[in-house]
Amino acid sequence: MATELELIHILKGIIKLLFEEKEALLNSDGHVVAEIVEKKNEYIEKLPAFKGIDIQKNEKVMSLIKEIDDLQETNLLLTKQALGYQEMLLESLSQSLKNTNNTYSPKGNYSNTNVVNFVDKSL
Repeated sequence: MATELELIHILKGIIKLLFEEKEALLNSDGHVVAEIVEKKNEYIEKLPAFKGIDIQKNEKVMSLIKEIDDLQETNLLLTKQALGYQEMLLESLSQSLKNTNNTYSPKGNYSNTNVVNFVDKSL
């Protein structure tokens, strides 16, 4: 039967992974994030073995669970922020590609130029 000490060990492992995930998210390292998610899944698969343990009275376990919850929320916000940035960047690029300028070149020839802007200048 699984013990509270084993549960504490697993929770500390999850916390370590969450800190690593936070650093990878801050550094925009998608490969490391994917590896960490796989490792987190391995830990999560072990948790059902602790189903019968009463953890409500164990302050250490409860504090670790609270820390995991806080770190997971922070990582979720960082992930949403990164996705928002990527969406904004892709939208900016697609808008710039739609707006092609048909102008005359300095030599008097008609030319079709693409100007890619990352700042939306339209009002």
